[in-house]
Amino acid sequence: MEFLYIALGVTAGLLVLSIVWRNVTCRSLQKFAFRIAELVGLPEDSPLSYVLETAKKKISDLENDLLTAQRSRENILTILDNIVDPIFIVSSDDTIIFANRAAESISRMGIVGRRVYEVLEDYYLNEAYDEALRTWQIQEGNVLFYIDKEKRYFMCRIIPVSLPRGDRRIIILLHDLTEERKLDEMRKEFVSNVSHELRTPLTSIHGYAETLLSDPEMDQQTQRRFLEIIETESARMTRLINDLLDLERLESGEAKFDFEVMNWCDVVYYVKSIIKPLSKKYGVEVHIKCEDAKVHGDKDRLIQMLLNIADNAIKYTSLKDSGEKKVAIISKKVGDKVVVEVADTGPGMSRDALKRIFDRFYRVDKGRSRKMGGSGLGLAIVKTIVDRHNGSINVASEPGEGTKFTIELPLVRSESENENV
Repeated sequence: MEFLYIALGVTAGLLVLSIVWRNVTCRSLQKFAFRIAELVGLPEDSPLSYVLETAKKKISDLENDLLTAQRSRENILTILDNIVDPIFIVSSDDTIIFANRAAESISRMGIVGRRVYEVLEDYYLNEAYDEALRTWQIQEGNVLFYIDKEKRYFMCRIIPVSLPRGDRRIIILLHDLTEERKLDEMRKEFVSNVSHELRTPLTSIHGYAETLLSDPEMDQQTQRRFLEIIETESARMTRLINDLLDLERLESGEAKFDFEVMNWCDVVYYVKSIIKPLSKKYGVEVHIKCEDAKVHGDKDRLIQMLLNIADNAIKYTSLKDSGEKKVAIISKKVGDKVVVEVADTGPGMSRDALKRIFDRFYRVDKGRSRKMGGSGLGLAIVKTIVDRHNGSINVASEPGEGTKFTIELPLVRSESENENV
């Protein structure tokens, strides 16, 4: 009986506790529902199911907005990463927080998180950076970096940016000016070379003409010699100007090419007939061998190309003081190309000369080249003609061991050859 009373007492106590707990829970749940309704912009007395459904939609909208913001951020970072100019973004404590791929290519890898002074080790740039911090004004200037032992010129712009809520950032933009500097140097060199090439014959013409005018009683033999010099220098100027105009038309695409299918050997043997007197004059033996091959090209331009190379080979080979003086022009079919080799036993050239052999006005031996009447533009014209024929040209040479030019031109196969392939 006593056990029954105890059980009834425990049961009654649990029932009371359950009722109290339920009341507390209901009040907490009610407060929670009111708070949710307030957050989603609904009246407090809105049905709980409606509040929860509205909250669920709000959460879904927020998730979509967050996803859109993340995609937008990723898109912006991808765009910045693909900009060819280096971009650095620096936080207020001088730490780099972003660098695109172009920025990483001119500095050390893994630069994000490092101080700007550690990564961009340039005195002017660091000075400009400090000035931008001090004045909070855009700073501009040019800087020079050595990247893989090569000089690279950049225009630098340092831009302070004030963000909302008081945050600050520094954006460092670098624009590569290297190619522009090279082109500018090439233009200056070109003007200098043209001026120099024209000045020499003009000075000779002016000097000898002035002498003729000042001495009307000069003997006829001297007058003739002076006039011959004037004529030679005038012809030299004419060749230079014609070559300049020809090269300009070729490089600009204005020169007209009359393409036709022809036997390459017709070009080779025509050039042979032209250089035969020249080879005798300079005492150089010329050997010709040509395998019949069809090419698609402008015959006159191909003759001009091969003649320029052969003419140079003969003249430079003649400069040797001793030893054999030979030039060989060998043409053969290799695969789908016609391979033309022009090899000489001349003095050869250095590796530095090989790098510039197709540059305008470049001469391996300037003094001797001018005496032989060269303009310094012949090989530049040759390279352009080869390019217009979708071919390639290479040079191999060693000092004292001669020079070999190798030209490859696309081969035109006959119908019978195509059937056999």
